[in-house]
This record gives sequence, C-alpha cells and structure tokens, in this order.
Amino acid sequence: MSNEEEPIQGTSGVQQESSTHQGPPLKQQPPIQQSDSSDSDVENIQQSHRNIGSSSGENEPLLSKKKKKTKGRNRLLHPEDYESIENVPPPDDDYLDAEFYANSGRFQVHKNYIIFLNNWKTVLNVVLLLNALLLITIFVSEFFVEILPTDGMTSFNNFILILVSLIGNCFNLWFNKIGLFSPFDLHLNVALTILPLVNLLIIFSLQYTRERINNISIIIHLWTALTFSLGIFQAYNLRRYIRNLSPPTSHNKHTMTEWIEIAFRNLVKFISLILLLLLLFTTFLHSVDLRYSLKQVSKEETMFVWANPEHTKRLHITCHGIDANFTEDSQDMSRQPIILYEHGGEDTSYTSAEWIEELFNLGRIERYCVYDRFGYGLSDSVGPPASLKKSAQALRYALLEELKLSDQFLVVGYDYGALVARVFAANNRDICAGLLLVEGWNEELLLKHYLRRMFPGNGDDRDDPDDEGGRRGQRIDYRLPERIIGKRYTIQTWLYGIWSAFGLNLQSSWLISHHGSMSRIFGNDMLEEGRFIRNKVLESLTSSLISYNDILASNINLQDIKLSVISSKQFIKMSPIWGNWQRKLTKLSRKTLEWRIIDGEHQFFRNRNAVEQAQDVLLRLVNS
Repeated sequence: MSNEEEPIQGTSGVQQESSTHQGPPLKQQPPIQQSDSSDSDVENIQQSHRNIGSSSGENEPLLSKKKKKTKGRNRLLHPEDYESIENVPPPDDDYLDAEFYANSGRFQVHKNYIIFLNNWKTVLNVVLLLNALLLITIFVSEFFVEILPTDGMTSFNNFILILVSLIGNCFNLWFNKIGLFSPFDLHLNVALTILPLVNLLIIFSLQYTRERINNISIIIHLWTALTFSLGIFQAYNLRRYIRNLSPPTSHNKHTMTEWIEIAFRNLVKFISLILLLLLLFTTFLHSVDLRYSLKQVSKEETMFVWANPEHTKRLHITCHGIDANFTEDSQDMSRQPIILYEHGGEDTSYTSAEWIEELFNLGRIERYCVYDRFGYGLSDSVGPPASLKKSAQALRYALLEELKLSDQFLVVGYDYGALVARVFAANNRDICAGLLLVEGWNEELLLKHYLRRMFPGNGDDRDDPDDEGGRRGQRIDYRLPERIIGKRYTIQTWLYGIWSAFGLNLQSSWLISHHGSMSRIFGNDMLEEGRFIRNKVLESLTSSLISYNDILASNINLQDIKLSVISSKQFIKMSPIWGNWQRKLTKLSRKTLEWRIIDGEHQFFRNRNAVEQAQDVLLRLVNS
C-alpha cells in the first residue's frame, strides 16, 4: 500500500516509530466524534493530524521537553498546555483546535458563554448610559432646577449612590476577560448589592425618615442594588463556565498581567464598598440621632407644620405661650406681639435663641416662636432654586394657614436670619409690629466677588481720605467678616458636601469628642450634616441673585416699621466695613428706635454682658 494511503489506515508517526523499536503495540486511539461535522470533514482533520504528526521525523524521542504555550490559545480553554504535551493539538490549526475541545462538549460551553457575555455587555452598556443620564439629572435637579422632586431628606446621598454605581459597573465592563475571574470579586459584588438595600431598610425603620423619603430616593437605592447585581450574574456565570471548561487545578492560575488587572479591579470595588459602608454608618448614626432628638423636642410645644399648599414640605416650629390666643378670657392680657426668631446661617434656635427663652422663663415676654429653616435641624430640605422670598412665604403659610395664628409678630433676625426677617416683615406688614436685627448680614454678602464689584458700595471702596486713623489709600477688608460669619462659596462647599456624606467628622464627634445627638441635629456638629451643607450650596449657587433682588424689593416696605439694630463692638473694630453695613441697617426705616453696640463678638449669645444688653433692647422694642 502506498505512503499516501497510510494515514487513512489510522496509523500515526508516533505509532510507526514505536513499531520500529519492537516495543509492545500501542492502543489505537478511537476516532474523534464530531457530531456537527460531516464524514469528509473528519477525514480531512484526521489527515491533517497524521501529516503534521509525521513531519517531526521518526528519530525524535517519545519524551521531549515541555512544549511552549501555543500562541493565541486561551489558558483556561487549554490547561493542558501548562501541564503535559500529551494530546496537545498542533499550533495554528483552527479546525483541529475546535475538534479538540468539541469532543468533551467544550465548544458548546464556550459558545453559550460568549453569547451570554455579549448580551451582558449590551445590557451593562445600557445601564451605564442610564446611570450617566441619571447622575446628570440628579445633579441638575438638586442644585439648579427641580426636575425630579426632592424629598425632605435630600442631601448628597442619591448623587453618591449613582456615582459609586457608575464607577463600579464601569470596571465590571472593562475587566470581564475569561482569565480575570476572582472569587473575591464575586463577594464584592454581593456586598455592593446588599449595602444600598440595608441603607434603605434603616431609613424605613424610623417614622420621621419614612414619611419624608420619596419614590425617587427609593428607586435610586433599588437601582443601585440592581446594577451591582449584574456583576454578580456575570461573575457567577464566568465561574461556572471555567469549572465546566477546565480542571480544578487550573482555576486559580493567572499570569502576572492578569493578577495586576484583577488587583486593580478589586481595589476599585473595595474602595466603593468602603464608601457605601461609610454611607451606611452615617445613615445609621443619623437615624439614632433623630430618634433621640425627637424624644427631646416632643417634651416641648413643638410641631411639624406644612409649609406649602401642596403639603410636600414641613417646618419644625416650636411656640411657647400661644395658648393664650385661644382663650376667650384674655382681655386682661397686655397683648404683646409674638416674638418670632430667625436663627443665623451657621446655627439654629437651639444654640442662638437661649437669650429669648430666658426672657420667657422670667416672665418678661409672653409668647415666642422659633423654627428651623429649610435644611436646618428637623425641617425638610427644599428644592432649587432657594430664595429668601420662598422662605418667607413658607413661614407665613405655616403660621397663618396651618397654626392659625392671628396676632402681630415682632421679628428678630440674627446673622443670615436678619435677611429672612427683613423680607418676611416687608412682605407681611399687616402682621408685623416691629423688627430687630442682631448682627445682621448686608445684602452685598449674597453676591459673588465678581458680581459684588459690579454694584455701587462694593467691598473694594477706598477709605475716606480724611480718615484720622492713618489708613488712607488702604482697601477695606471685607473677607474677614465672611470667614467669621461662615460665608461659603459654591465649589468648596459642594466638594465638602460630598466628603461629609461619608460622615467621618460626624462619626468622630461621638467616638472621639463624645458629643450628643442634639449637637449633631441642632448644634455645632450640624455643620457637618449633608442636608445643611446642601442648603449652603443652594444659598451660594442659585439663590444669591434671586435673594439679592428680594432684599432690594423689600426695602421700600420697611420705611415705616419700628426698627432696632444690635451690633457687636469687637466685630466692628475687627472690620470697618461691617460697621458701615450695620449703620446702613439703621437707615432702613424712618422709625428706627435704637442702634445698640453691645459687648462680645459676632456670636454675642456666648457673652453674658452682651446677652443682657440685647435683652434690654428687645424689651424696649416690645413695649414701645
């Protein structure tokens, strides 16, 4: 029989070499079964195998050195390349390579996984696109225009959830090669899926937060969990694919490049896990603080009052002595106006209104009300754009429509609250009997630096040439008051708000400083809360010009209101322009009764002498 016919008889080059050495006959390999190929295809593949096998020569030893890895062949598809050379198909032969792993069903396993992977990538690309659109929508809706309705707890949490989801799933998409499977990655995806759901459960565990969260926030939590669950689905299918395709000894074998890629992907996901854990701990701490604070304020005459006709936002208001308004035998009352206190921009009435509470406890005043503005204390968050007029309208609705208060008010405004007090008094002259401004802001502080210089009376005015202080030609420093009174600027405040959402400063306030819940809800630690910082972003970003116009429009209505002004001696000495601004406040009305310069610094309520002097001014205005 000719040499051309020998390969058809099923003999190989290796078998021929064995027969020449007179060794025992080798067991002939059964023919390869290939259900999807025709008989002629199988014969062609076998013919190629014989020809290639015999080309190596008969004088080669049976045991040779380990064969080099075939170029372009996947290590998980062909783990034999790393262990022995037996049954290894020759390089660069696609037909033989397909025949090799089709024999044990590997071809169908590989085909099914490739189909799954392509579908999964398509879905994940759509998810990433939706995440990007949702991230932009949330950013615009929470800080510029209210596209999506904001709930009563809106801070930076929704933005961070979508941002972490976007980053984590980008790495799921970029690092999905077959050789990059890691059990740790699967566990990370499971944890990242669970954490948003646990965060949502904590929110629903308290009635206060359960009543204020809206469907948008719920959907964002569920969406974040769903996007990370796609990573679980892909990692699980990849693990099953590898187990079906290769022996267990090759599952954890990776090249150095693969280890680096796996480590980088898992590092990014681990950082995402840490961020979601910190967000979860912050939510838990806030829930505990709310639970305790609500128990404390429930002991007082406190109320959560609707602040708009749609009943979507509520203000936390506390009134004392108001019962007298509803009794019929009240003709003998002196009918003092109700003291309405507007707290500052970096505090609440919990810290800055104690001097008024003291007058009430001493019987010097009969009735007073304090409240938390939107974004402060226990009041709800508000959507953009925020403005002083909106705050004044919400307060009027709460007092007149919800609480049904019909008496006159004497409005006391401190710090930033002086601006709100001016707008409220100007727009409600029918119910305002007087106005007291304590260390009040000037409207120029609402403007950015570049805008402030566009208006007369800006902070770059020169001193008077005849100034006896010898400061001729020097610029007045308006920046110093801004630092002391807590004037914030947009970009820095927004970035700090992102940082504050993870609650490291809040966690240290009770772990290290041992501060209580009331401090984090109403006190100094409130400055680290996400809702408060977001409100400060709104004040400096979208409400500056709007509120500035509100102030200018209100000045004409204050010309005949009883007015008193209280200023800090130390602060005026520290910044001359602050003294000029305080003097301008006294000229708002033709009926200004008093301008009193008291001891102490800007936070006068920490100085006992300053408190007594401010109380005297308030009593004179009440009884005038």
